[in-house]
Amino acid sequence: MPDNNANSKLPNRALITYGGLAIPIAIAELPIIIYLPAFYSKEVGLSIGMVGLVFLLARLWDGITDPIVGTLSDRTNSRFGRRKPWVVLGVPLWMTATWFLCNPPEQVGLFYLFLWAAVFYASHTIVKIPYWSWGAELSSNYEERSKITGFRESGSMLGNLLVAAAPVFLLSKDAPVRDVLLLISMLIIILIPLAVAPLSLSIPDRNPITRSRVEAAKIMKALFKNAPLKIFLGANACLYTCFGVINSVAIFLVDIGLGLPNSFFSLFLIQYTTAVIAAPLLVRFAGKVGKHIVLNAMLCLLVVTSVIGFVLPMGSYASAVVWICLMGVICSGMYIFPPSILADIIDYDTVKSGEERAGIYMAALNLVFKLGLALGVGIAYGFLGIAGFDAAAPSHTADDVLVIRMAFFGISPVLLIPAIYLLCKFPITKKVQQELRRKISAQLDSSKVCSKNSATVEVSKASVAAILPGNS
Repeated sequence: MPDNNANSKLPNRALITYGGLAIPIAIAELPIIIYLPAFYSKEVGLSIGMVGLVFLLARLWDGITDPIVGTLSDRTNSRFGRRKPWVVLGVPLWMTATWFLCNPPEQVGLFYLFLWAAVFYASHTIVKIPYWSWGAELSSNYEERSKITGFRESGSMLGNLLVAAAPVFLLSKDAPVRDVLLLISMLIIILIPLAVAPLSLSIPDRNPITRSRVEAAKIMKALFKNAPLKIFLGANACLYTCFGVINSVAIFLVDIGLGLPNSFFSLFLIQYTTAVIAAPLLVRFAGKVGKHIVLNAMLCLLVVTSVIGFVLPMGSYASAVVWICLMGVICSGMYIFPPSILADIIDYDTVKSGEERAGIYMAALNLVFKLGLALGVGIAYGFLGIAGFDAAAPSHTADDVLVIRMAFFGISPVLLIPAIYLLCKFPITKKVQQELRRKISAQLDSSKVCSKNSATVEVSKASVAAILPGNS
Protein backbone atom coordinates (compact mmCIF):
# COMPACT_ATOMS: atom_id res chain seq x y z
CA MET A 1 0.00 0.00 0.00
CA PRO A 2 1.47 3.39 -0.94
CA ASP A 3 2.16 6.06 1.56
CA ASN A 4 -0.72 8.25 0.48
CA ASN A 5 0.02 11.16 2.72
CA ALA A 6 3.76 11.37 2.00
CA ASN A 7 3.56 14.65 0.12
CA SER A 8 0.06 15.75 1.08
CA LYS A 9 -0.57 19.42 1.70
CA LEU A 10 -3.69 20.45 3.56
CA PRO A 11 -5.69 23.53 2.61
CA ASN A 12 -5.52 26.42 5.05
CA ARG A 13 -9.16 25.86 6.03
CA ALA A 14 -8.34 22.34 7.24
CA LEU A 15 -5.24 23.59 9.04
CA ILE A 16 -7.26 26.27 10.81
CA THR A 17 -9.88 23.69 11.82
CA TYR A 18 -7.23 21.33 13.13
CA GLY A 19 -5.43 24.13 14.98
CA GLY A 20 -8.65 25.41 16.55
CA LEU A 21 -8.64 22.93 19.44
CA ALA A 22 -5.22 24.24 20.48
CA ILE A 23 -6.87 27.51 21.53
CA PRO A 24 -8.91 26.12 24.46
CA ILE A 25 -6.13 23.61 25.24
CA ALA A 26 -3.73 26.52 25.74
CA ILE A 27 -6.30 28.41 27.80
CA ALA A 28 -6.69 25.38 30.07
CA GLU A 29 -2.97 24.70 30.32
CA LEU A 30 -2.01 28.24 31.19
CA PRO A 31 -3.65 28.31 34.65
CA ILE A 32 -1.59 25.25 35.61
CA ILE A 33 1.67 26.78 34.42
CA ILE A 34 1.35 30.39 35.52
CA TYR A 35 -1.64 31.22 37.72
CA LEU A 36 -2.41 28.20 39.88
CA PRO A 37 0.83 27.85 41.87
CA ALA A 38 0.77 31.56 42.72
CA PHE A 39 -3.00 31.45 43.39
CA TYR A 40 -2.92 28.51 45.81
CA SER A 41 0.08 29.93 47.69
CA LYS A 42 -0.91 33.61 47.76
CA GLU A 43 -4.72 33.75 47.81
CA VAL A 44 -5.67 30.33 49.16
CA GLY A 45 -2.85 30.54 51.70
CA LEU A 46 -1.13 27.18 51.26
CA SER A 47 2.61 26.82 51.87
CA ILE A 48 4.58 27.83 48.77
CA GLY A 49 6.95 24.90 49.21
CA MET A 50 4.09 22.40 49.63
CA VAL A 51 2.27 23.80 46.58
CA GLY A 52 5.38 23.14 44.51
CA LEU A 53 5.59 19.61 45.92
CA VAL A 54 1.91 18.88 45.19
CA PHE A 55 2.28 19.90 41.55
CA LEU A 56 5.40 17.79 41.24
CA LEU A 57 3.62 14.73 42.70
CA ALA A 58 0.60 15.28 40.46
CA ARG A 59 2.91 15.38 37.46
CA LEU A 60 4.57 12.14 38.54
CA TRP A 61 1.12 10.51 38.68
CA ASP A 62 0.43 12.01 35.28
CA GLY A 63 3.53 10.27 33.94
CA ILE A 64 1.80 6.92 34.42
CA THR A 65 -1.07 7.89 32.12
CA ASP A 66 1.03 9.21 29.22
CA PRO A 67 2.45 5.92 27.89
CA ILE A 68 -0.84 4.13 28.60
CA VAL A 69 -2.89 6.58 26.55
CA GLY A 70 -0.25 6.73 23.82
CA THR A 71 -0.12 2.94 23.46
CA LEU A 72 -3.90 2.48 23.56
CA SER A 73 -4.34 5.27 21.04
CA ASP A 74 -1.86 3.57 18.69
CA ARG A 75 -3.81 0.32 18.97
CA THR A 76 -7.26 1.85 18.49
CA ASN A 77 -8.98 0.91 15.24
CA SER A 78 -12.53 2.18 14.79
CA ARG A 79 -14.68 3.43 11.97
CA PHE A 80 -14.11 6.95 13.34
CA GLY A 81 -10.31 6.58 13.27
CA ARG A 82 -7.90 5.96 16.11
CA ARG A 83 -7.28 9.48 17.48
CA LYS A 84 -10.66 11.17 17.13
CA PRO A 85 -12.61 8.98 19.62
CA TRP A 86 -10.11 9.72 22.39
CA VAL A 87 -10.32 13.46 21.83
CA VAL A 88 -14.12 13.52 21.81
CA LEU A 89 -14.55 11.26 24.85
CA GLY A 90 -11.83 12.94 26.92
CA VAL A 91 -13.14 16.49 26.62
CA PRO A 92 -16.03 16.37 29.18
CA LEU A 93 -13.84 15.01 32.01
CA TRP A 94 -11.13 17.53 31.22
CA MET A 95 -13.57 20.45 31.30
CA THR A 96 -14.95 19.29 34.66
CA ALA A 97 -11.50 18.94 36.24
CA THR A 98 -10.43 22.34 34.93
CA TRP A 99 -13.46 24.00 36.52
CA PHE A 100 -12.93 22.51 39.99
CA LEU A 101 -9.18 23.09 39.93
CA CYS A 102 -9.54 26.75 38.93
CA ASN A 103 -12.54 27.52 41.15
CA PRO A 104 -11.96 25.95 44.58
CA PRO A 105 -14.17 26.71 47.60
CA GLU A 106 -12.93 29.32 50.04
CA GLN A 107 -11.33 26.82 52.43
CA VAL A 108 -9.42 23.99 50.77
CA GLY A 109 -6.32 22.00 51.61
CA LEU A 110 -3.51 20.24 49.84
CA PHE A 111 -5.60 17.09 49.24
CA TYR A 112 -8.16 19.05 47.21
CA LEU A 113 -5.38 20.57 45.13
CA PHE A 114 -3.70 17.21 44.51
CA LEU A 115 -6.98 15.42 43.67
CA TRP A 116 -8.15 17.84 41.02
CA ALA A 117 -4.66 18.41 39.65
CA ALA A 118 -4.32 14.64 39.19
CA VAL A 119 -7.72 14.38 37.45
CA PHE A 120 -6.88 17.39 35.30
CA TYR A 121 -3.57 15.93 34.15
CA ALA A 122 -5.04 12.50 33.35
CA SER A 123 -7.93 13.92 31.31
CA HIS A 124 -5.59 16.41 29.66
CA THR A 125 -3.45 13.47 28.50
CA ILE A 126 -6.50 11.65 27.08
CA VAL A 127 -7.16 14.66 24.83
CA LYS A 128 -3.72 16.01 24.04
CA ILE A 129 -1.74 12.86 23.18
CA PRO A 130 -4.19 11.68 20.48
CA TYR A 131 -4.62 15.28 19.25
CA TRP A 132 -0.87 15.75 18.76
CA SER A 133 -0.53 12.27 17.23
CA TRP A 134 -3.35 13.09 14.83
CA GLY A 135 -1.39 16.12 13.64
CA ALA A 136 1.81 14.08 13.16
CA GLU A 137 -0.09 11.76 10.80
CA LEU A 138 -1.76 14.43 8.67
CA SER A 139 1.30 14.77 6.41
CA SER A 140 4.73 13.20 5.91
CA ASN A 141 6.28 16.22 4.21
CA TYR A 142 9.16 17.89 6.11
CA GLU A 143 7.98 21.48 5.55
CA GLU A 144 4.28 20.63 5.77
CA ARG A 145 4.77 19.16 9.24
CA SER A 146 6.17 22.47 10.44
CA LYS A 147 3.21 24.21 8.82
CA ILE A 148 0.75 21.91 10.61
CA THR A 149 2.43 22.41 13.97
CA GLY A 150 2.76 26.10 13.11
CA PHE A 151 -1.03 26.41 12.74
CA ARG A 152 -1.62 24.35 15.86
CA GLU A 153 0.85 26.25 17.99
CA SER A 154 -0.39 29.55 16.57
CA GLY A 155 -3.72 28.39 17.95
CA SER A 156 -1.98 27.81 21.27
CA MET A 157 -0.52 31.28 21.18
CA LEU A 158 -3.89 32.77 20.23
CA GLY A 159 -5.31 30.99 23.26
CA ASN A 160 -2.60 32.57 25.37
CA LEU A 161 -3.39 35.92 23.78
CA LEU A 162 -7.04 35.49 24.67
CA VAL A 163 -6.13 34.64 28.25
CA ALA A 164 -3.91 37.71 28.40
CA ALA A 165 -6.41 40.05 26.75
CA ALA A 166 -9.55 38.97 28.60
CA PRO A 167 -8.44 40.19 32.06
CA VAL A 168 -7.11 43.44 30.56
CA PHE A 169 -10.44 44.29 28.95
CA LEU A 170 -12.91 42.55 31.27
CA LEU A 171 -11.37 42.89 34.75
CA SER A 172 -9.86 45.68 36.79
CA LYS A 173 -6.08 46.02 37.00
CA ASP A 174 -6.05 44.90 40.62
CA ALA A 175 -8.41 41.95 40.13
CA PRO A 176 -7.47 38.92 42.25
CA VAL A 177 -6.20 35.80 40.52
CA ARG A 178 -9.41 33.99 41.57
CA ASP A 179 -11.41 36.27 39.26
CA VAL A 180 -8.97 35.61 36.43
CA LEU A 181 -9.32 31.85 36.90
CA LEU A 182 -13.12 32.13 36.87
CA LEU A 183 -12.95 34.01 33.59
CA ILE A 184 -10.58 31.44 32.12
CA SER A 185 -12.88 28.58 33.15
CA MET A 186 -15.82 30.19 31.41
CA LEU A 187 -13.79 30.66 28.23
CA ILE A 188 -12.83 26.99 28.26
CA ILE A 189 -16.41 25.77 28.66
CA ILE A 190 -17.55 27.92 25.74
CA LEU A 191 -14.66 27.31 23.32
CA ILE A 192 -13.93 23.59 23.64
CA PRO A 193 -17.26 22.40 22.12
CA LEU A 194 -16.95 25.01 19.37
CA ALA A 195 -13.51 23.64 18.47
CA VAL A 196 -14.15 19.91 18.84
CA ALA A 197 -17.30 19.81 16.70
CA PRO A 198 -15.73 20.96 13.38
CA LEU A 199 -12.54 19.04 14.11
CA SER A 200 -14.35 15.74 14.58
CA LEU A 201 -16.60 16.28 11.56
CA SER A 202 -14.21 17.55 8.90
CA ILE A 203 -10.59 16.49 9.59
CA PRO A 204 -9.59 13.00 8.36
CA ASP A 205 -8.29 10.53 10.92
CA ARG A 206 -7.06 7.39 9.23
CA ASN A 207 -6.56 4.05 10.91
CA PRO A 208 -2.95 2.84 10.78
CA ILE A 209 -1.48 1.08 7.77
CA THR A 210 0.38 -1.07 10.29
CA ARG A 211 -0.46 -1.41 13.96
CA SER A 212 1.73 -2.17 16.92
CA ARG A 213 1.28 -5.74 18.15
CA VAL A 214 4.07 -5.84 20.70
CA GLU A 215 3.65 -5.33 24.42
CA ALA A 216 4.03 -1.93 26.02
CA ALA A 217 7.27 -2.98 27.74
CA LYS A 218 8.82 -3.88 24.40
CA ILE A 219 7.67 -0.59 22.91
CA MET A 220 9.31 1.33 25.74
CA LYS A 221 12.50 -0.67 25.22
CA ALA A 222 12.46 0.29 21.56
CA LEU A 223 12.11 3.96 22.52
CA PHE A 224 15.22 3.80 24.69
CA LYS A 225 17.17 2.39 21.73
CA ASN A 226 16.18 5.26 19.44
CA ALA A 227 19.30 7.47 19.41
CA PRO A 228 17.71 10.60 17.84
CA LEU A 229 14.84 10.35 20.34
CA LYS A 230 17.20 10.21 23.32
CA ILE A 231 19.04 13.32 22.12
CA PHE A 232 15.76 15.11 21.45
CA LEU A 233 14.09 14.21 24.76
CA GLY A 234 17.22 15.06 26.73
CA ALA A 235 17.29 18.53 25.18
CA ASN A 236 13.57 19.03 25.73
CA ALA A 237 13.78 17.90 29.36
CA CYS A 238 16.16 20.79 30.00
CA LEU A 239 14.07 23.16 27.88
CA TYR A 240 10.75 22.38 29.57
CA THR A 241 12.26 22.50 33.05
CA CYS A 242 13.50 25.97 32.18
CA PHE A 243 9.99 26.78 30.92
CA GLY A 244 8.55 25.60 34.23
CA VAL A 245 10.88 27.86 36.19
CA ILE A 246 10.11 30.87 34.01
CA ASN A 247 6.34 30.49 33.95
CA SER A 248 5.92 29.71 37.65
CA VAL A 249 7.82 32.86 38.63
CA ALA A 250 6.44 35.14 35.88
CA ILE A 251 3.80 36.93 37.98
CA PHE A 252 6.26 37.54 40.81
CA LEU A 253 8.87 38.79 38.35
CA VAL A 254 6.66 41.47 36.82
CA ASP A 255 5.04 42.63 40.06
CA ILE A 256 8.10 42.49 42.31
CA GLY A 257 11.25 41.72 40.32
CA LEU A 258 10.66 44.43 37.73
CA GLY A 259 8.68 46.78 39.96
CA LEU A 260 5.70 46.87 37.59
CA PRO A 261 2.60 45.92 39.63
CA ASN A 262 -0.60 45.42 37.62
CA SER A 263 1.40 45.18 34.35
CA PHE A 264 1.52 41.40 33.98
CA PHE A 265 -1.55 41.05 31.77
CA SER A 266 -0.52 43.78 29.31
CA LEU A 267 3.04 42.44 29.01
CA PHE A 268 1.68 38.94 28.58
CA LEU A 269 -0.55 40.21 25.77
CA ILE A 270 2.44 41.83 24.04
CA GLN A 271 4.50 38.66 24.36
CA TYR A 272 2.00 36.41 22.62
CA THR A 273 1.10 38.99 19.99
CA THR A 274 4.79 38.95 19.07
CA ALA A 275 4.81 35.14 19.17
CA VAL A 276 1.91 34.83 16.72
CA ILE A 277 3.50 37.33 14.32
CA ALA A 278 6.84 35.52 14.48
CA ALA A 279 5.41 32.02 13.87
CA PRO A 280 5.12 32.01 10.04
CA LEU A 281 8.52 33.67 9.69
CA LEU A 282 10.17 31.04 11.86
CA VAL A 283 8.44 28.20 9.98
CA ARG A 284 9.65 29.58 6.65
CA PHE A 285 13.18 30.02 7.97
CA ALA A 286 13.25 26.50 9.43
CA GLY A 287 12.29 25.05 6.03
CA LYS A 288 15.54 26.48 4.67
CA VAL A 289 18.06 25.86 7.45
CA GLY A 290 16.46 23.06 9.53
CA LYS A 291 14.01 22.88 12.42
CA HIS A 292 16.48 21.82 15.10
CA ILE A 293 18.88 24.59 14.07
CA VAL A 294 16.21 27.28 14.48
CA LEU A 295 15.09 25.76 17.78
CA ASN A 296 18.66 25.81 19.03
CA ALA A 297 18.99 29.43 17.96
CA MET A 298 15.94 30.23 20.11
CA LEU A 299 17.59 28.62 23.12
CA CYS A 300 20.76 30.63 22.58
CA LEU A 301 18.63 33.77 22.32
CA LEU A 302 16.92 32.85 25.59
CA VAL A 303 20.30 32.73 27.33
CA VAL A 304 21.04 36.22 26.00
CA THR A 305 17.65 37.57 27.10
CA SER A 306 18.25 36.14 30.59
CA VAL A 307 21.40 38.22 30.87
CA ILE A 308 19.53 41.28 29.56
CA GLY A 309 16.62 40.69 31.91
CA PHE A 310 18.81 40.47 34.98
CA VAL A 311 19.97 44.09 34.48
CA LEU A 312 16.62 45.60 33.47
CA PRO A 313 15.93 48.83 35.38
CA MET A 314 13.22 48.74 38.02
CA GLY A 315 9.91 50.31 37.08
CA SER A 316 10.77 50.78 33.38
CA TYR A 317 7.79 49.58 31.36
CA ALA A 318 9.46 50.46 28.03
CA SER A 319 12.50 48.29 28.80
CA ALA A 320 10.21 45.46 29.86
CA VAL A 321 8.33 45.69 26.54
CA VAL A 322 11.54 45.29 24.52
CA TRP A 323 12.54 42.31 26.63
CA ILE A 324 9.10 40.69 26.44
CA CYS A 325 9.05 40.99 22.63
CA LEU A 326 12.27 38.97 22.49
CA MET A 327 10.63 36.42 24.78
CA GLY A 328 7.68 36.27 22.39
CA VAL A 329 9.88 35.28 19.45
CA ILE A 330 11.60 32.65 21.59
CA CYS A 331 8.32 31.17 22.85
CA SER A 332 7.03 30.93 19.29
CA GLY A 333 9.95 28.72 18.25
CA MET A 334 9.79 26.61 21.41
CA TYR A 335 6.09 25.92 20.83
CA ILE A 336 6.29 25.09 17.13
CA PHE A 337 9.37 22.97 16.48
CA PRO A 338 9.53 20.17 19.08
CA PRO A 339 6.35 18.37 17.87
CA SER A 340 7.38 18.83 14.24
CA ILE A 341 10.86 17.43 14.93
CA LEU A 342 9.30 14.50 16.78
CA ALA A 343 7.24 13.59 13.70
CA ASP A 344 10.53 13.12 11.83
CA ILE A 345 11.84 10.92 14.66
CA ILE A 346 8.69 8.80 14.32
CA ASP A 347 9.66 8.21 10.68
CA TYR A 348 13.00 6.89 11.92
CA ASP A 349 11.16 4.45 14.20
CA THR A 350 8.81 3.37 11.41
CA VAL A 351 11.75 2.44 9.17
CA LYS A 352 13.31 0.43 12.01
CA SER A 353 10.17 -1.29 13.28
CA GLY A 354 7.74 -1.32 10.36
CA GLU A 355 5.04 0.07 12.67
CA GLU A 356 3.29 3.41 13.08
CA ARG A 357 3.53 4.45 16.75
CA ALA A 358 2.97 8.21 16.83
CA GLY A 359 0.88 7.94 20.00
CA ILE A 360 3.61 6.50 22.22
CA TYR A 361 6.15 8.98 20.85
CA MET A 362 3.85 11.92 21.51
CA ALA A 363 3.26 10.47 24.96
CA ALA A 364 7.01 10.48 25.58
CA LEU A 365 7.29 14.14 24.55
CA ASN A 366 4.21 15.10 26.57
CA LEU A 367 5.58 13.28 29.60
CA VAL A 368 8.87 15.15 29.34
CA PHE A 369 6.89 18.38 28.86
CA LYS A 370 4.78 17.82 31.97
CA LEU A 371 7.56 16.56 34.20
CA GLY A 372 9.83 19.36 33.04
CA LEU A 373 7.23 21.98 33.88
CA ALA A 374 6.54 20.36 37.25
CA LEU A 375 10.22 20.06 38.05
CA GLY A 376 10.63 23.70 37.07
CA VAL A 377 7.90 24.69 39.54
CA GLY A 378 9.54 22.56 42.21
CA ILE A 379 12.98 24.07 41.57
CA ALA A 380 11.73 27.65 41.44
CA TYR A 381 9.41 27.44 44.44
CA GLY A 382 11.92 25.38 46.39
CA PHE A 383 14.54 28.07 45.76
CA LEU A 384 12.11 30.81 46.78
CA GLY A 385 11.19 28.91 49.93
CA ILE A 386 14.82 28.36 50.93
CA ALA A 387 15.56 32.03 50.24
CA GLY A 388 12.74 33.02 52.61
CA PHE A 389 10.51 34.66 50.00
CA ASP A 390 6.95 35.23 51.26
CA ALA A 391 4.45 35.59 48.39
CA ALA A 392 1.71 36.86 50.75
CA ALA A 393 3.83 39.57 52.42
CA PRO A 394 2.21 43.05 52.31
CA SER A 395 5.45 44.59 51.01
CA HIS A 396 8.72 43.37 49.54
CA THR A 397 12.33 44.38 50.01
CA ALA A 398 15.32 44.79 47.71
CA ASP A 399 16.39 41.32 48.78
CA ASP A 400 13.07 39.96 47.49
CA VAL A 401 13.72 41.65 44.14
CA LEU A 402 17.14 40.01 43.91
CA VAL A 403 15.76 36.59 44.87
CA ILE A 404 13.02 36.77 42.21
CA ARG A 405 15.49 37.86 39.52
CA MET A 406 17.87 35.08 40.48
CA ALA A 407 15.04 32.54 40.27
CA PHE A 408 13.87 33.74 36.85
CA PHE A 409 17.10 34.79 35.13
CA GLY A 410 19.76 32.84 37.01
CA ILE A 411 18.44 29.28 36.82
CA SER A 412 17.44 29.39 33.12
CA PRO A 413 20.91 29.59 31.50
CA VAL A 414 22.17 26.71 33.64
CA LEU A 415 19.34 24.51 32.34
CA LEU A 416 19.67 25.59 28.71
CA ILE A 417 23.37 24.92 28.16
CA PRO A 418 22.95 21.09 28.09
CA ALA A 419 19.96 21.45 25.75
CA ILE A 420 21.97 23.59 23.33
CA TYR A 421 24.79 21.05 23.33
CA LEU A 422 22.44 18.11 22.66
CA LEU A 423 20.61 19.82 19.80
CA CYS A 424 23.94 20.48 18.10
CA LYS A 425 24.26 16.67 17.84
CA PHE A 426 20.74 16.02 16.48
CA PRO A 427 21.11 13.93 13.29
CA ILE A 428 17.77 14.15 11.40
CA THR A 429 18.02 16.94 8.84
CA LYS A 430 15.61 17.66 6.01
CA LYS A 431 17.65 15.45 3.66
CA VAL A 432 17.67 12.58 6.17
CA GLN A 433 13.91 12.84 6.75
CA GLN A 434 13.19 12.74 3.02
CA GLU A 435 15.33 9.60 2.70
CA LEU A 436 13.42 8.02 5.59
CA ARG A 437 10.12 8.73 3.85
CA ARG A 438 11.41 7.14 0.63
CA LYS A 439 12.35 4.00 2.52
CA ILE A 440 8.96 3.86 4.25
CA SER A 441 7.21 4.23 0.91
CA ALA A 442 9.38 1.51 -0.64
CA GLN A 443 8.68 -0.84 2.24
CA LEU A 444 4.96 -0.32 1.92
CA ASP A 445 5.00 -0.79 -1.85
CA SER A 446 6.86 -4.10 -1.55
CA SER A 447 4.63 -5.28 1.36
CA LYS A 448 7.66 -5.80 3.61
CA VAL A 449 6.03 -3.90 6.48
CA CYS A 450 2.86 -5.97 6.31
CA SER A 451 4.79 -9.23 6.69
CA LYS A 452 6.36 -8.17 10.00
CA ASN A 453 8.85 -11.01 9.94
CA SER A 454 12.24 -10.86 11.59
CA ALA A 455 14.16 -10.59 8.31
CA THR A 456 12.25 -7.44 7.40
CA VAL A 457 13.10 -5.81 10.73
CA GLU A 458 16.80 -6.55 10.28
CA VAL A 459 16.76 -5.03 6.80
CA SER A 460 15.05 -1.93 8.19
CA LYS A 461 17.64 -1.52 10.95
CA ALA A 462 20.50 -1.70 8.46
CA SER A 463 18.72 0.71 6.13
CA VAL A 464 18.08 3.36 8.74
CA ALA A 465 21.61 3.11 10.12
CA ALA A 466 22.98 3.96 6.69
CA ILE A 467 20.85 7.12 6.46
CA LEU A 468 22.02 8.95 9.56
CA PRO A 469 25.18 11.08 9.38
CA GLY A 470 28.26 9.22 10.57
CA ASN A 471 26.80 5.79 9.79
CA SER A 472 27.30 5.63 6.06
